[in-house]
Amino acid sequence: MSGSRRDRNIKVPTRGSKTDRTTSGGHGYSRPAEGRPTVPRPQPKKAAPQPRQNNNRKDGQRRQNNRQGGNRQGGQRNSRPQQKSPLMEETWARVIDHDVTDNVIVAISEEKMLLCRLEPKPGVDPLLTTSRVYIGTDASKRVNIGRVLGMTNLGRVANHVKADLPLVIQIFIEENEKHFIDTFFNRAGNMSLKQHSFELLPGVGNKKALQMVDARGSSGFETLAALNEACNIDAADLLAKRFHTELEDRNIQPRLIDLLLPVKA
Repeated sequence: MSGSRRDRNIKVPTRGSKTDRTTSGGHGYSRPAEGRPTVPRPQPKKAAPQPRQNNNRKDGQRRQNNRQGGNRQGGQRNSRPQQKSPLMEETWARVIDHDVTDNVIVAISEEKMLLCRLEPKPGVDPLLTTSRVYIGTDASKRVNIGRVLGMTNLGRVANHVKADLPLVIQIFIEENEKHFIDTFFNRAGNMSLKQHSFELLPGVGNKKALQMVDARGSSGFETLAALNEACNIDAADLLAKRFHTELEDRNIQPRLIDLLLPVKA
């Protein structure tokens, strides 16, 4: 060799065994790390085991509380006073229809004009319309009626019953004419500055009402016949139609049924 390369003294390590490379000091190469080291993750702490609850005991307690609550509610329901039927305060009724096929009588009570259904006693002959029957609580006085089935209304009865009802009420008014003359026809006054109580009757306007007031005078009417002759009307028929209208519509005010009934003996 010549030149600059000849003057250099380059020492090149000789290749030895694998053991020599790893054990020789300063001249060996360590094996590079392979990949990132795995870092252990912190593990969550396990909660301490809870003592097992006795679900059977809780379920039993819950069922017991429900039973106690139901008993309390049932006791409250039982402690409430049961409402009595208005028919229990009625004594007499007028027959409107006796259906022999169904063995049911449709009638109207006298005290409050309540439509009701009655069951006749076995062997009773068909009762005529307008017949008066006892429906009170004293069973010994019930000649024709076995038991009271309950109340009804005009929407549940046959058409012929609706047609006969005004006649039954009219006959009831005529049989108790003194009561209705004293409580209505001889006492009726002005409801307002423009309306008289007589105008509650169907077909009676302001002019007719003034005529009836003049005919009544200060002494009043003695009978329905005298009233009809003086005013040229059928007073019992007009009052019966007013009652019938109030039975059809419970919202009509004022209600003469409530004001004029029951009939005083």
